[in-house]
Amino acid sequence: MIPLPDGRRASLLSESARDLPTALGDIDDTDRANEVLRRLRAGEALLWTGDWRNGRHLLKALRRRLDRRRNPPGTKSLKDKWREQRADVRAKGALLGGIFVLIEVDGSVNLRRAPDTTEAVELAWGLADTLRIVALNTLVGALSAAEWTRKGMEVEGLVGRLTPRFGVFSPTRSAYVELLAHLDVRGKTVLDVGCGTGVLAFVLLQNGASTAIGTDLDPRAITCATDNAASLALDDRYTAVRADLFPADTRVDCMVFNAPWVPETPRTRLDHAVFDEDGQLLQRFLRGIDAHLTPDGCAALLISDLPERLGLREQGELEAQIRDAGLTVVHHADTGASHRRSRDTSDPLHEARAAERVGIWVLKRAEEAA
Repeated sequence: MIPLPDGRRASLLSESARDLPTALGDIDDTDRANEVLRRLRAGEALLWTGDWRNGRHLLKALRRRLDRRRNPPGTKSLKDKWREQRADVRAKGALLGGIFVLIEVDGSVNLRRAPDTTEAVELAWGLADTLRIVALNTLVGALSAAEWTRKGMEVEGLVGRLTPRFGVFSPTRSAYVELLAHLDVRGKTVLDVGCGTGVLAFVLLQNGASTAIGTDLDPRAITCATDNAASLALDDRYTAVRADLFPADTRVDCMVFNAPWVPETPRTRLDHAVFDEDGQLLQRFLRGIDAHLTPDGCAALLISDLPERLGLREQGELEAQIRDAGLTVVHHADTGASHRRSRDTSDPLHEARAAERVGIWVLKRAEEAA
């Protein structure tokens, strides 16, 4: 438990592996952004007790100051620019994540002009019988996610609205769903590895798959996918289970994996959807396929080529890993990335992002394909 400035104690809600603060300083509307930044850089953890909207303004002011200190890209390689950008994001996140707010037992935040946070807190972390603190910018994200949960979202290729949740990777990149058209799953059993919201399995069920299983290690994803299956009236054919890649003692006709595509170390819970340290998860997936497919089954790997374009993965490395796992490619197709960052010409990595291709690799055991 963390001692608060008023003598009470609270636990920490965190989406990253940041260290538990040993003490909290007190800041409010009278504290200037430059002084707050100085204290954050000195390693202080700070509890915001001022007006909610002023706290939001403070975060924006701090971001502006941090953005002004960015180094110009110069003539560095794309790989070096990537490393620099990642370091900048981590440093900024660590600093801004040092400003906390107090969550009351009922999930509310007792600050002037604060919105009703109870629903967002309950959806993201559940309610508790103790006081808790959370980074202000994290709570802002949870509020935005709760709005998406209420409204739902349309996904091209899916009939019905999908309901995302805080901390679960949302299908904002339509290319991955579009590429499922290359699979014929009529009458087949399907496994969606790392299911997240469950969207890939739901599209395949609507395209004729008989049943589907989704796996994920994050309990939030299991809850999210299960709820989505019910809202889409697919829960009689869909099951989400907590598992590391593959469910035990299960074989399916087709499996799909929207793999984390960047071979870097994840720093937050949500990072695990994008970052895969040294490509270890990808290698474990490829080597585990054989044990979980029916005799004539296939596996579909959905993955971006951005790492190759940035120099984070060697050209041909993915194909070599597929061969080393005793698999062969029976079909490959790709499509251009159409996400917002691919159109941002101010991004130092725009060259790579604009050229990015997202591919589907349909794999079978080498001997069967032969």
